Amino acid sequence: MEIEEVASLLNNPDCSIQVRHLDGADGYQLKVYSFTPHQESTASPVVFIPGWTSVMDGWAPLLSAWVEKRTIHYIETREKRSAIVPKKLRVHDYQMLRHAEDLSKVVEGLGLDSNVMWFGSSLGATVILHGMMDGLLKGESAFLIAPNSQFRFPTWMVPLTAAPWWCYSPLIRIGLPYLKWRLKEPKQYIRYKRTLTQAHLLRLKRSLQANRRYDLPDNLDQINARVAICVAASDTLHTGTDSHGIADALPNGSLVEVPSNQYAHEADLITDIDAWEAA
Repeated sequence: MEIEEVASLLNNPDCSIQVRHLDGADGYQLKVYSFTPHQESTASPVVFIPGWTSVMDGWAPLLSAWVEKRTIHYIETREKRSAIVPKKLRVHDYQMLRHAEDLSKVVEGLGLDSNVMWFGSSLGATVILHGMMDGLLKGESAFLIAPNSQFRFPTWMVPLTAAPWWCYSPLIRIGLPYLKWRLKEPKQYIRYKRTLTQAHLLRLKRSLQANRRYDLPDNLDQINARVAICVAASDTLHTGTDSHGIADALPNGSLVEVPSNQYAHEADLITDIDAWEAA
């Protein structure tokens, strides 16, 4: 999306918007949306990493309010359609470490230092944790929605790792009824349907292959930044026990419980974030 489309999606927020591609690792270029509020803010910038194949439409309710209050850099990871890819797509190009290396480069390109708050969801949250453990990502704090210690995709998605990428569209359509049954929040299903049907299919395949056996390293005690792990009781796709275990393993970790996964995409979440930062 370009500036006019983003402004329209977010209901023309009171901020300036910059859209560009910045260099990641291995010749990849990631699309970055930078929002700077017209009202002066003393809050540290937010580096916002959405989830796996996530599109901005699903985050519009949160972003439209938040970008009027603090600077936000929304970065789309390399599996998304917006990334500029330099070469043949290889499986190992989509491993978690590659994503963390991308973010390290992009943050450097943005001229940011450690005075940032990381914000991520699902794969984005896991990438942030992985990058912090490896010393690639620095930050004062991180607010993470439903990070995963493992990525074990549902049974209906396993054939996607072996099938030709051009089979993905019909296979996704077959899998959507399962997803609708699996998810208890109607708006969460709508978001996932939108992201899967808009995904770059070959990159989706490579990402599935690279991460279906991923395990988060067990050295979370090396992360000294304050980290909030945000969980929703009604979210049946991201296991609460997983998030609780991650929060317990972090030296400065805490748990923030919200009513639903949809709530975590709404402007109401800002109140929870502000309260956690102030605690």
